Amino acid sequence: MNTMPRLAALAAAALVATACTYRQPAGNLVSQRLTWFSYLGAEDIRAACGPRTPTRYRLVYNADFVKQARGYDVWDTRDGAVIDQVVDRGLTLARDTPVAEIGVPVRARARLDAAEFEQFRALLRASGAFEPPPVGLRLNSRGYYWVVGGCHEGRFFLTGYDYPSARFERIRFAEFLAARDRTGVAYPRLPEPGLARFEARCARVRGGTPDNPICFEVEIGADGLVGLNTFD
Repeated sequence: MNTMPRLAALAAAALVATACTYRQPAGNLVSQRLTWFSYLGAEDIRAACGPRTPTRYRLVYNADFVKQARGYDVWDTRDGAVIDQVVDRGLTLARDTPVAEIGVPVRARARLDAAEFEQFRALLRASGAFEPPPVGLRLNSRGYYWVVGGCHEGRFFLTGYDYPSARFERIRFAEFLAARDRTGVAYPRLPEPGLARFEARCARVRGGTPDNPICFEVEIGADGLVGLNTFD
């Protein structure tokens, strides 16, 4: 048996796996999209989480993936926390956007004192973030949803909130984050529930179109994301 093609294939697979694993903030749209599933699933936080690991949370808001997605990484600093913020605007740009900024994520940082960090954790708790996750919940890339994960009290967790739903209405942390957002990028307005459900329908035409691009669904499992379904 010729092992060279097999070794080449394994090497290529390893490169692809590495390219698609989130390790650090991406500097461009391509890298951001290649690592999206790993980032959304907080796989880097899961890998580092343990009994002695500092508290860390990741909250990702998907507002129709082709238009905007934004994430907040909240890090315990012992005397409070920092919030690393990123907004992926896709290719939806203003007319005066410089060419060099096309596809470049917008980043910012905010700081929380100890009291604010405790308030934030209380809001997560009130939102049901630390309760058993909604196993089987499917979140569509053309829809609107939050995914919240992290290392809390030495254990990894991940949960989701889809719009429109009673679960989404239970969210208490969104206003807290919006008030401390320093990216300068406005949140898109939530559509009427009926329109949101319509926009969540995926294109069934191979390749999609600019007006109806290929989309995907992720599924919440008992211990993280367990599925990625694409529609083409």
